[in-house]
Order: sequence, then C-alpha cells, then structure tokens
Amino acid sequence: MSDVFCNVLFPTFIVYTDKPETVKQETVNFAKIIISEYANKPFHSNCLSTVKTLGNILEYDQFAEIRNDIIHCLGAYCERTKIVKNNLRFSGSWLNLYNEHGYQDLHAHSGSMLSGVYYLKSDGEKDLIFQSPYHFYQPVEPDYEEMNLENCSNVEYNSNVGRCIIFPSHLMHRTLPAKSERISLSFNITHDYR
Repeated sequence: MSDVFCNVLFPTFIVYTDKPETVKQETVNFAKIIISEYANKPFHSNCLSTVKTLGNILEYDQFAEIRNDIIHCLGAYCERTKIVKNNLRFSGSWLNLYNEHGYQDLHAHSGSMLSGVYYLKSDGEKDLIFQSPYHFYQPVEPDYEEMNLENCSNVEYNSNVGRCIIFPSHLMHRTLPAKSERISLSFNITHDYR
C-alpha cells in the first residue's frame, strides 16, 4: 500500500554484550567480600545490595576490566541512539547478591538517564524482565497473530555471566526469583554538566 506510511514512535533501545571471559573468580570473590561488609536489604527487593551503603563499585581496581566492558557497551548504545558520549559519567554503581529465591520488584531508576547491569555470577536463567512503558495504559489487549519485540508487553533477558545490559533509566524492570546464587553489578549513567 503505497499511500500508507508507518513511523516507529518513541522507541526504547536496550543494548547488551556477552563477555564471560572478563569475569574472573578473583573478581567474584572480591564482590562477595564487599557484599558481606557493606550490603543491606534495600527497599522493594529480596536481595542483599550495596546500593545505599557503597555506591561507587566501578571505582575499585578489581572491576577495571568490567568497567571497560560497560564503556564499550555504552559506546554501542550511544552510536545507535546518537547520544553524545563525551559528557556521560557513572553516577552510581553497586553490587547485588541474590540467594535462592532472591528478587527485585518492579522499579525504575530515578535521577539518571541510563542504567545497566553486569552479571558476575549466575546460572544463566531468565532473570531480567523489562515492561513496556505503555503496559498500564493499554485498556484492552489486542489478539496478535504472533508476538514479537514490537507488540509485546514484557521482554525477558537471561543472566549470562559477563552479560552487560544497558537501558533507559525510566524503563520499568524487575528480576525473577533466583534459582541459585546470583551476583550482579548495577550502575547508573547521567550527563556531566561540569
């Protein structure tokens, strides 16, 4: 139909990479030490986290390679979305430890532009679920001939070791209950206005 035009409006981009070779056992052990010393149970979750007690994890030398992986993934995000990368900075980074059945409730990250997660230890099961920004505004769900990324309400990602996922901070997300111990490093990115 040459008289019909289609625009994709307000897209949400999620970028991810998989680099399991970056995650060394020494890094996982160091993360466990940090968690045992600083973690507490934050709001809306059933996990241990340093989100409120130690929010600069990526500044530790032990996470330098992981920081480089995150910066590489951020570069791909910026290239795809045409965001100027030069004035971005990490505004926080923290560790999360999920024991069996541990999870995070549905939430978003305020005060930042982009957020992300990097998996240090996991069984690779489905973990992270993103919810469509329009999910609660669709009063009647249509019947679809097939479900795909353009019409679904939720998208799930596996928690592969070495996987880095970057997404807009406003995007609602949650985690499924862990089937075994899972350790992740989460982070926020914002503009540097200096």
